[in-house]
This record gives sequence, C-alpha cells and structure tokens, in this order.
Amino acid sequence: ALGWDMLVWNHVSARFGGGCLITPGNMLWGQVRASDLVISSNNITADIIHAAVYAARPDIGAIIHLHTPYATAVSCLEMGFVPYTQDGAYFHGRVATYEWDGVSDDANEQPLLEAAVKSVPGCNTLLMHNHGFCCFGPTVAAAWVLAYYFERCCEVQMKLLQSGAKVKTPKLDVMTKAAETSYLPDFAPGVCEWKAIVEEYGASVL
Repeated sequence: ALGWDMLVWNHVSARFGGGCLITPGNMLWGQVRASDLVISSNNITADIIHAAVYAARPDIGAIIHLHTPYATAVSCLEMGFVPYTQDGAYFHGRVATYEWDGVSDDANEQPLLEAAVKSVPGCNTLLMHNHGFCCFGPTVAAAWVLAYYFERCCEVQMKLLQSGAKVKTPKLDVMTKAAETSYLPDFAPGVCEWKAIVEEYGASVL
C-alpha cells in the first residue's frame, strides 16, 4: 500500500527458531501472504544481510530492509543522516553505517555487516551507504514503524537541504531527552501505531 518495495528486491523478516521467516524474494510485497514466507529467501543478498543483523543482535526479533528514495538519497550524502525533527529522536545515537561493498552476494561480507551493527550499541538502524537501510527491533511492528519514521526523517532532511535555507538543528540536550522519552512504554515504536496500521492496510501493509 505504501509502495516501499523496489519490485522484488527488499525484504522483511522475523526471527523464527534458529533462523528467520523472510519474504521470498520473487514476489512483490503486495502479493506476499503469511503462507509465502520462507526460511531462506531466493535472494542471497537478503539472507546475508538479515543473518548478519540477527547474529550481531540476539535481542532483535524483526528486520526490514529497504531502498526507499529519501533514505537512499541520504545514504549517498557525506554528512549522513541527521535527526532534525521530533520523529528523529527515535534515531538519535542509534544509526550505524556500512560502506557499500558491491552487491551483498558473498557470505564473507556477513562478519563486516555484523561489525557495523555492533559498532553502535543499541542501534535500531543500519544506513548502508549508496544502497539503502535496515531498521530492526524486537517485533515486526517496531521494525516497520521505525522504517516509516526513518524514511520520513530522511525526506525532511533532503527537503531542508534542497531549500537552501539555514537549518535550525535541535539542541543536543533536548534531542537526547526526546530520544529517552521516545522509548518509554507508551511511546515505543509500534506500540500506538501498529493496530491502526493493520486495520487500515491489512495484508497490504507494506
């Protein structure tokens, strides 16, 4: 419904047993139903990226990997991601980065991806330069909602840069406090939003 997928090349997964359930890699997201989820994707790139995040972070229960336009644009900026807005508080101090090393089709890349995720303790996003990003959390709801806010924050960042105007950056202490508040039980990603999202979009939530 949101048009986030780039044909068949993006994936959502949830930890399952010793591995994960993942979108199959040969279907558009709007076509995918629960019965289509697989243990191993038809896309080796997806398997490598998702396996690396799960290996690096035992606390992670779900991952979404996207190439959405604004986040991909930010991934190409030397300045990287900058949280300018209230929504950005979810990502303050929680964005790890990874240098693009070509198409992720080599299992030897997995330890490098793991190291990138571990480089920022408690991160919820891996910004993959010149590529895209992953958001991850304890549940599918958390990962999905984080991805929504991350793309929105990147859209704001790109539009600010395009405006050419002087940008007002939030005070560090204010952003730090907002980041803490954003993860209180009543505000954590997905807690308030997920039920409404599913009711609105149903099986076409992606």
